Amino acid sequence: MRMKAAVVAAVLASIAAGAACACAADLQTSRPSEKEARTPAQRKINSQLLFEIYRRRGEAERKGVPPGPTDVKIDEAGRALVDVRTTVTPAMEKKIRDLGGVVVSTSSQYNSIIARIPILKLEQLAEDSAVRSIEPAAEAMTNRPPKG
Repeated sequence: MRMKAAVVAAVLASIAAGAACACAADLQTSRPSEKEARTPAQRKINSQLLFEIYRRRGEAERKGVPPGPTDVKIDEAGRALVDVRTTVTPAMEKKIRDLGGVVVSTSSQYNSIIARIPILKLEQLAEDSAVRSIEPAAEAMTNRPPKG
């Protein structure tokens, strides 16, 4: 009889543990991930730039931002060097300047504006329907050996 009771107890414990796991899994799947919870404007912004935005707002831990550097270059004025993929127009260049940005270069051929834009203004820029994406700007590299 004791053997049957032990088996029944083990089965009940196993079922309870399985139910607890199922409930935890349900909780995880019912809460959207950080990426799924992004606004339409945030979906246009590169993840590394978004992580820097979250860090500056103090939201990094809550948003689950991984530790470590993002390699996003931010100047002393809080501006990131970015490549805004959009149709190059005087109105878009003005919008960037109005947000505190500085246009570095434009390419109508590649629908690209390279600019230094305050990191906390990128979402506002991304809300513009003409903006397709915002990425960290590629930086030139040389193959020249170091002087010395």
